[in-house]
Amino acid sequence: MFGLYRYGLAVCVVISHLWAGMLGGPAAFAVWGFYCLSGFLMTLVLHEKYGFSPRGLARFALNRGLRIYPCYWAIGMGMAFLFYVFPEPSTRFLEHLKMPATLQSWLYSITLLIPTDSGEILHGSSALRTELWFYIAMAIGLSRNLTITSIWFAISLFYTGWLLKTNTPFNQRYTYITACSLAFSLGALIYHLRAFLPVIKSPWASVSAAAIWWLHVWFTQNIPGGPWIYGLYTSLAASAFAMLTLMNLDTSRIPRWLVTLDRGLGNLSYPIYLCHWGVGITVTLIFPNLSRNDLAVFWIGFPLVNLVAYLLARFVEQPLTTWKYQARPSAVLPAQTRVHWPIRLFTGNPNHTRSGVRSCR
Repeated sequence: MFGLYRYGLAVCVVISHLWAGMLGGPAAFAVWGFYCLSGFLMTLVLHEKYGFSPRGLARFALNRGLRIYPCYWAIGMGMAFLFYVFPEPSTRFLEHLKMPATLQSWLYSITLLIPTDSGEILHGSSALRTELWFYIAMAIGLSRNLTITSIWFAISLFYTGWLLKTNTPFNQRYTYITACSLAFSLGALIYHLRAFLPVIKSPWASVSAAAIWWLHVWFTQNIPGGPWIYGLYTSLAASAFAMLTLMNLDTSRIPRWLVTLDRGLGNLSYPIYLCHWGVGITVTLIFPNLSRNDLAVFWIGFPLVNLVAYLLARFVEQPLTTWKYQARPSAVLPAQTRVHWPIRLFTGNPNHTRSGVRSCR
């Protein structure tokens, strides 16, 4: 049950972007929480759904592309309309929002695979570029087994220490692709080590994890340097614990309506991330006396964000599900093979077992 978790992370991003007075930190922590979750989930599906054969990787690429691009392009067209028809209010809402001005910036805005040299059709699209490149990196080998992933994590940890030692600015430590490696590698490592991790099935543990996550937000407001020096990295511990409480959650102890809500809200998380800037601009167009400094922009905009996200999920994402590759039972490795072969490579113990491992799916 990662749906409510993903939705909560998306809400952290939305409130921080639509209200300039929000506490510093939650949006950045949430984005890295998404990165960590992606590292775990992409490693899981590569091992348990697609495999690492050329055909499996082609199907993985198809499904990832159908997940990322259609909604992004739909919102991109809406943002281009706002830029073209209302250029001044769009830029006033956030000065970083500006129309791509060169061929390179347009190619970036369309493909998300190359750097931009000026504007971007959607502020925050660099996070999507980071996701895409790590999908590629995990598919071509970084998530292949525990040994490789452990080396990847160790190098990421060493590189992070070097960034801190050299006083690298926060923006570079937060947005540069190489700097984000720590979050993805941690998520991938959690997948490979899940047989050794505690099996937590109580829903109350997930509630506790949410409380710890927000307690960490408060804590980072009261340490030297605030959330921008060490807080970004310690947030990964809170995010990893939240994932741990959700991996093996016993859904039989949860009301059915909550399970349904989890699935529905989880489907809105990505569209919410995409559309909230456009909704914020629209709110300030309708109410010209409001700006990002006013909390009212969030209160008015948040229901609209959910509505637009639902429309995207219903009329853009859902029709494309028939295009996606659906794994047949025979395409998935036997449970014991899936769980134990990376452990065997790392530990040399072919008989290692742990109860509750399969439930993380």
